[in-house]
Amino acid sequence: MAAPLPAIPNLKGHSPLLNNPIHQERIPSPPNKSRPSAHKLQGRRSREQRFKSSSRQSHADLSKLDTQRYRNTYFHNLCLEVLKDGFHRSFSEVFSLVKQQQHSIESAGVDSLVQDKSLLADQHAKLDKMKQHLTEAELALRIGDMRGVYSARNKLANHFLEIEDLWLSDHFYQSCLETATKVSDDDKRMVGDAHCNLGLAFERRKEFDNAAGHFEEYYTLAKEKKWKTEEGISLHAEACEHLRRLYTAIAETHHKTDPEEEINCLLKAYEMAKESRDGRKEGESSYQLGLAYEHAGDPEMALEYLTRYMDLCRNYKDQEGMGRACEAVAKCYERQGKLEDAVRYLEMFVEVAEQTGQQKAQCQSCSCLGSLYNSLGQYDKASNFFAKAYNTARSTGDSSRTEANRVLFGIASAHQSFGPFAFVVENQDRPSSATLMEWKDVRKEDFTAALHDEGDGEEDEEEEE
Repeated sequence: MAAPLPAIPNLKGHSPLLNNPIHQERIPSPPNKSRPSAHKLQGRRSREQRFKSSSRQSHADLSKLDTQRYRNTYFHNLCLEVLKDGFHRSFSEVFSLVKQQQHSIESAGVDSLVQDKSLLADQHAKLDKMKQHLTEAELALRIGDMRGVYSARNKLANHFLEIEDLWLSDHFYQSCLETATKVSDDDKRMVGDAHCNLGLAFERRKEFDNAAGHFEEYYTLAKEKKWKTEEGISLHAEACEHLRRLYTAIAETHHKTDPEEEINCLLKAYEMAKESRDGRKEGESSYQLGLAYEHAGDPEMALEYLTRYMDLCRNYKDQEGMGRACEAVAKCYERQGKLEDAVRYLEMFVEVAEQTGQQKAQCQSCSCLGSLYNSLGQYDKASNFFAKAYNTARSTGDSSRTEANRVLFGIASAHQSFGPFAFVVENQDRPSSATLMEWKDVRKEDFTAALHDEGDGEEDEEEEE
């Protein structure tokens, strides 16, 4: 066990600690990590102060207008610039178009697909283009240059048509017509062009009645004048072609519902084609008119126009058109019961298709001719032409035609074998029965020929007796 420490003596109330106090220095407390130190605070404040001073210095040169331009939208700034330059008409039109689009989108409803459409106010390139040409048109208007106004607006319409913005292109084409009526020194040439452009615009939208009205105005103006394009094309012929194409499109809408109205529209198209003096267009109109008459149950009138089409194809050496004409004429003769004439034109169709190497036309012609021969009871020829149609369809890879002609070829072959088969059943002699059993086993194609040979031999024996 360790010895105890000696006791501290009592110095009669005199303590060295009291009489001679020890001077101690203050020991700093450990740093508090949750509170930043003074030098760090001072560094951050100085950086913030430097940033503020640099920001003030960099923005010191910005004017109030520059600040507003930075804060406002692109559309807002463009409107301000247009107004600042004094083009209030241009501002009104651009602003009206933007609001018109917004209203149409809002009225369409929340569930409409139009909601996903990009707003005109957010399309900077279109706004710049409108600003450029509308201000140009407004400057021309101030000096009374209506040709300049028309040119600027027509450039806008063509530009938006190229980028397929039909809404804006139609708007500016309409404004071109309003401007063209104020041009008095061009003999209404611009009015005619404006009507033509609007007719094309309505035709693109399938609004055929409105398109017809503008094309007819264009036709009336062009017919009275001898206008020509820079390439030397007559505007009268161009107007006739526009009306021919439009009347044909209108006729297609009446094909299933009103055959009489279809024929009336096609007659108008045919007259326009004749007036344009374009033989190929006249032939096409004749063909469509002939088909319409055939569909309406009037084969005589159909033959009149289809024959005209065939003559024009022959003049222009249009072999493909000749094939189509032969097929259509053959159907008309077949409807009239003139099967010999129908066969003659279908054989011509086959010949033309083989000469021109049109495999689809060849397949179609052989199939039509096979059907006709099959209805006439000439099963050998029917089977032969169906076989040609089947092989041609296989070579072109047309699966639907291949399967159809396979079935038709099988039917014609069955008809071809039906007579000899019935003969064997009725005359059950040993050789014929053996031939029949062999045919049922291997399906040889010479079954019919073998039976014919046997039948011919029996007839010869009867004649000798």
